[in-house]
Amino acid sequence: MDTFSYLPTVSTRSQLIYTTILFTVLATAAALPFVYVDVSVRAGGLIRPVAERSEVKAQVNGIVASLYVREGQPVRAGQPLLRLQTEMLDTKLHLLALQQAEKRTFIHDLQLLTSLSNESFTTTPDLVPALRLHSPLYRQQFEQFRFLNRENLQTQAKRRRELETSQKLLTDKVIASTEHEDKEFALQSAVAQHQTLVERQRAEWQQALAQHQLELTRLQGETRQLRQEQALYTIKAPVGGTISQLSGRYAGSVIQAGEVVGLVSPDSTLVVECYVPPKDIGLVRTGQTARFQVEAFDYNQWGMVVGRVMEVANDFTLVDKEQPAFKVRCRIDQPYLQLKNGYRGYLKKGMTVQTRSTVTRRSLFQLLYDKADNWLNPARS
Repeated sequence: MDTFSYLPTVSTRSQLIYTTILFTVLATAAALPFVYVDVSVRAGGLIRPVAERSEVKAQVNGIVASLYVREGQPVRAGQPLLRLQTEMLDTKLHLLALQQAEKRTFIHDLQLLTSLSNESFTTTPDLVPALRLHSPLYRQQFEQFRFLNRENLQTQAKRRRELETSQKLLTDKVIASTEHEDKEFALQSAVAQHQTLVERQRAEWQQALAQHQLELTRLQGETRQLRQEQALYTIKAPVGGTISQLSGRYAGSVIQAGEVVGLVSPDSTLVVECYVPPKDIGLVRTGQTARFQVEAFDYNQWGMVVGRVMEVANDFTLVDKEQPAFKVRCRIDQPYLQLKNGYRGYLKKGMTVQTRSTVTRRSLFQLLYDKADNWLNPARS
């Protein structure tokens, strides 16, 4: 019997399949160093605004008088959110306003009185001007001064007539010179009394004017201080955004100083904030391309959002059961995803994403070598 009669016969078709498979395997192995793929780092993340959420705190104790916004309402920077009761401050401000009005009236009258010239008081009594004074106090003082001034001017006129008569009698040698000197002295005394009266009254008015001006300045300072304090009773939004955590706030509720009455999430540019584990943080750097798979949208239909790494933390943060991680912030190129029919799904604050940061490009041969090295190298096992 022929020894080789038991060997199977290899058909031409089987040989062709074998050759094709062998060539494919060899070609694939030869192409491994030349085929490059992107290597990315994966991490969970959250879409949030660039600016942190701002706490709205009460600066004073008080009772809520009015609530101007509701939960989730958009607000502008400086928009009033709620107002506390200010009855005591309103009463003090009203009293200060009355006092300031009185001081302004006094100052108006005193400025008119101190502006009178000396000639106004040395004319005949009927020519002393009647001023339009507003306050009863200084209107009465001015009328009293006019009376004393008129009385003194009349006394001077009498003394002057007596002196003229005395001069004639002295010329005719009817009276002695001493008697004539007495008449001169009496006139001089009346003139001096008038001058003293005018100067003393003017000094009193000038002193009162300065005092009232000082008092008005003090009252205005108190008013400004109270108005600044009153402004604290109106709680305003520190930034523009969306108000939240207002539950339990209503008219009549009590608020303590330093208490957080709400949070404002600012309407600023959206970013992705993710936490990369320490084993991958060495490959992440600013400027790298990142892709974000938004969990609220089906990846197969909506695709992914593209962005770039904008900030890598230098220190770690403990997250998820005290596990260390590094915070990485990425900007988003466009704030929406789009279907093939053109419909857009817009990104919102609080959506969760899976971040893939492209760290390098490596060949398939390098990746296969690294994997085999991890398996076979005892130092890595």
